Amino acid sequence: MFLIFRLGRPDVLPIHDLGVRKGWSITYGKKHMPKPKELLAFGERWRPYRTIASWYMWRACQRAGNAAMRKIRPAKVRNLRKQLSSRSKALRRSPS
Repeated sequence: MFLIFRLGRPDVLPIHDLGVRKGWSITYGKKHMPKPKELLAFGERWRPYRTIASWYMWRACQRAGNAAMRKIRPAKVRNLRKQLSSRSKALRRSPS
């Protein structure tokens, strides 16, 4: 934020910012927020004006309202949770 608002840099994309990620999901009609690496790769097309693109993503997030914001889910991590739960079950079953 310091680079964008204080130093006025035109090519900064805050990939970990929740508002930018949710705004991207709203703008592009996705149900899940992108992972930071996905947003970074997608943001290459906005170079050298990624700061302006992030302003538009924040604005899309503001204008959508709370109802649209609640529909957007975090990036998919379901497989990892299933793997961890199956590993913990396997460890509980194995005789030591």
